[in-house]
Amino acid sequence: MRAVSLVAASLMLAGCGGSSDDDEAVSAQLWQVSSASTSTAPLTQVGGEQLARYLKYGLYARADMRHLDGAVPAPAEPDSSATNLVTQGVDEADRVKFANQTLYVSGINADTDAPYVKRWQRNDDGSLTALAPLALAPGVRQVLGMYAAGEQLTVLGDDRYGNVGIALSQPEWGADNGRISVQLFEQGNSVYQLQFDGNLINSRRTADALWLVSRYQPEVTGYQHFAGTVAANESNILVLENAQLPDLLPTRRLNSGLPEPLIASQQCYLPADAQPDEGSDQMVVLTRIATTAPYMTESSCILAAVSDFYMSAEHLYLHGNVNYESHSQTVVHKFSLTDSAVGYQATGAVDGYIGGSQNAFMLHEKQQYLMLLTSDRSDAELSHKFWVLQQQGSSLAPVAQLPDATQPAQQIGKPGEDIYGVRFVGDRAYVVTFERTDPLYTLDISNPLQPAIIGELEIPGYSAYLHSINADLLWGLGQQIDTDADGNPIWDSAGAKIALFNVSANDAVVQDELVFTAQYSPLEYQHHSLATRLQDGVTRMALPLSRYSADYREQISLLTLEVSANGSLHKTGELTPEYSGYAGSWGARTVLVNDDIYFVLADKVFHSQWQQPEQVLTEY
Repeated sequence: MRAVSLVAASLMLAGCGGSSDDDEAVSAQLWQVSSASTSTAPLTQVGGEQLARYLKYGLYARADMRHLDGAVPAPAEPDSSATNLVTQGVDEADRVKFANQTLYVSGINADTDAPYVKRWQRNDDGSLTALAPLALAPGVRQVLGMYAAGEQLTVLGDDRYGNVGIALSQPEWGADNGRISVQLFEQGNSVYQLQFDGNLINSRRTADALWLVSRYQPEVTGYQHFAGTVAANESNILVLENAQLPDLLPTRRLNSGLPEPLIASQQCYLPADAQPDEGSDQMVVLTRIATTAPYMTESSCILAAVSDFYMSAEHLYLHGNVNYESHSQTVVHKFSLTDSAVGYQATGAVDGYIGGSQNAFMLHEKQQYLMLLTSDRSDAELSHKFWVLQQQGSSLAPVAQLPDATQPAQQIGKPGEDIYGVRFVGDRAYVVTFERTDPLYTLDISNPLQPAIIGELEIPGYSAYLHSINADLLWGLGQQIDTDADGNPIWDSAGAKIALFNVSANDAVVQDELVFTAQYSPLEYQHHSLATRLQDGVTRMALPLSRYSADYREQISLLTLEVSANGSLHKTGELTPEYSGYAGSWGARTVLVNDDIYFVLADKVFHSQWQQPEQVLTEY
């Protein structure tokens, strides 16, 4: 299925005072092509002239489309906590990592705007000894995240304007291409660097490979991005006709060597229903770098609707929206993760869009099934659906959904409620929706072909992040919100709320809760904010809290909690360090090692111990 084509790329000469025979003759010489409409069709592998033509038509149509739309260009380890992950076994990049008794912290120097990776060696007594900062590759302006394993550290960066050390938002289409950097350090020495064109969407790491998903739009010398005249269109045609396929694809540079192709000419995919007279220049690039042999780099490009991805231990799913006049759909492309290739497998589409405070938790692979939640505003009220997809040939086919014709009452959320939190745990899925109260839905997914809502709990406020303690306990972080006489939420009354749910039965029960008035935690939106560690049957948890003082400065503290296996929840302390510079709560991170707490704010590390978290032992 295809959405309506967005625009024809032939230039109408209405601005020239009407058309004449000469005008029509000139116009007829221009390419009569269109920008590819988004598609839900399976992908097909292409290369050579077909790929080059598709990219050229896409470039030409985009330049002319912007003119017609009147758009104006915008200015251009053991005994320690680890990164909190969406999928266990699939590592995620972050600004703070701990491995081999070494603490790594990345960020931006407030005085020089230069990126850094600082490191400390942890000693037997828990103290830290500063090591020399790592020498980042020339041209890197920000660190997008790091991966640590043993004595190896992989640093992802690019040449864009820097931030605290984490990507705060994904790059938008139309942004100039950057240069992504992958730098590998061993024992503090840089041993490998890969640079390639594009803007990073995100990354993941498995035991055998680092996976990067990026965006790239072809850059051809002489091509005019905003063709406002017939002459400009004719010039673009000439430039594109003379361009060769390598001119349209991203390049890579190994260890500062000469540019070479990033993508093999036959390793690109288009929708199977792509028309001969249309094209697209919006390319998503999937790159695999072997962890044991980083020079073995493979990339594939996908010219289809893609905005984000989800990765299990076995598959990678690219997904994006396809918008129609009356509704939207989510299209999903499935790729295998093998030792030597980035292999496309299947495509599917379901009604609605993926939305929520933490979209990464909206998808989940169980056995051979992909499960996801979507929202839809096509009707008078906002509604949500739970989908189960299964690969059938080159199609990801829906094989179950809630609600459906046989279970119309199995609605997720009441009319108008948004999805705030989702977590898949074994044979259960938990979904939180909110408008006035917080319904926590329990779904039985033990049989993926027959999912069912088996429990519902309503409490004030909401939980935006859910975390499994064990099979019987679910922990949630969100907001406690009072309501007025009509039952409407009073947002000014919001305060951070932690709830512990007993989920041993179908209907969840609130086991305990804590409320922190006029405070907020970035964990609602950034799951890396949470650090957990299991010790002697007790789950230790540490997360940042934020409040604003009278002088309108953000005051950040570290809340420490314990949850026992029998369901008791209590606050053990709160560390409130003194920090004179600017440190946003979004980048606050914690590492727990034995009884030691290392709380990272901007470029500072505050060391305390679990038994007395309020007492700062040392500031580094």
